[in-house]
Amino acid sequence: MSTPAVPADIPVFDGDPFSMEALADPIGFDGRVRELGPVVYIPKYDYYAVTQWDEIQKSLRDWRKISSDDRPFYEPNPYRPKVLVLEDPPSHTKNKAAAMAVLSGENLVKFEQYFAVEAERIVSDILANGPAEIDAFHDLSARYVLKVFPDMLGLPEEGRELLLKFGDGVFNVFGPDTEFQRMKLAGAAPAQDWVERNSYRDAQTEGTVGWQLYELADAGKLPEEDARQVLKSIFAAGFDTTTASIASMIRALADHPDEWAKLKANPDLVDNAWEESIRYYPASRFGGRYAKHEVQIGENTLPEGAKMLMMWLGSGRDHRKYDNPDTYLVDRDLTGGHLSFGFGIHTCAGNLVARLEARTLLKELVKQVDTIELTGEPRQAMNYQAFGHEYVPVRLTPKAA
Repeated sequence: MSTPAVPADIPVFDGDPFSMEALADPIGFDGRVRELGPVVYIPKYDYYAVTQWDEIQKSLRDWRKISSDDRPFYEPNPYRPKVLVLEDPPSHTKNKAAAMAVLSGENLVKFEQYFAVEAERIVSDILANGPAEIDAFHDLSARYVLKVFPDMLGLPEEGRELLLKFGDGVFNVFGPDTEFQRMKLAGAAPAQDWVERNSYRDAQTEGTVGWQLYELADAGKLPEEDARQVLKSIFAAGFDTTTASIASMIRALADHPDEWAKLKANPDLVDNAWEESIRYYPASRFGGRYAKHEVQIGENTLPEGAKMLMMWLGSGRDHRKYDNPDTYLVDRDLTGGHLSFGFGIHTCAGNLVARLEARTLLKELVKQVDTIELTGEPRQAMNYQAFGHEYVPVRLTPKAA
């Protein structure tokens, strides 16, 4: 079948959004594409980038025309999730309900209590001997996230670090077949095996999230294989992006000591500071969709079958939505929200847990830490779809007793 002609009013960008240059500076790269127009055609890969905040949000409301069950780079892959992100109703409704049932309500109350205990323990341990020079990604964020959430999932201690490799594999699936992608997926292969073993019913401990999902299957709420796929989706999205985004938050606070001072002086800003952090440094660069029918996006008409990427990362710095979007402000008015967890029926199912993890840790840092200072150059992770920092060298100075 021939590809429909690109509408004449849509700008064309001849660059490569998946080049090493673009991956090294996705905020700058996607920002330049965003300023070409609200919809931009990428001929190298035959998709449309929806780039600006308003058009992305409006598009995500219309799941009947703008579907999630196809997208650019949709070739079969063992890392590609099979539920939630890549579904439309009615199957999405059923599986999203199952995910929300185990990631909210009474479980979230239990998570909050446990997260707070572990956050206090870890931060206190880091500061036990006074000022501490650490890598905020490995020594704080990953140490915390790979403790608290796997415990709630009932995962074994051995092999947990593979969850980051698994997430790295998952978030590099949606992009072109290159040596970079092949290297990333090969590196994630042991993690894929570990996740498969720990997603089956017989690996679940009574009372844990995985066990509860299989209980929902037993109650006829979803097929058993869907229960396993929902659990795998939690494994895929619950670690790599959370650890990277917490490290990015600490980098933002280290880069802006006046904002850290503002936050210490007013701890009630913790929740808002986290939302500003995830706006400023979204954990995901984009999400995919396709047009089931001819569809209007802003003033542009896209043909039936058009594949799209919704550019979350660029939307967080859209000056049409935010005043001074490249400025980090812990007290920014975020009444209109952000798109860093998606929007509409496909808002990230784990957003409540991610928010709880990050806010709980940030509250503990506010309690115990006086200053956060960079001691070297942070390093952003290279990834097709995920965004975050994999190395953030900082000095944490404790508050005076």
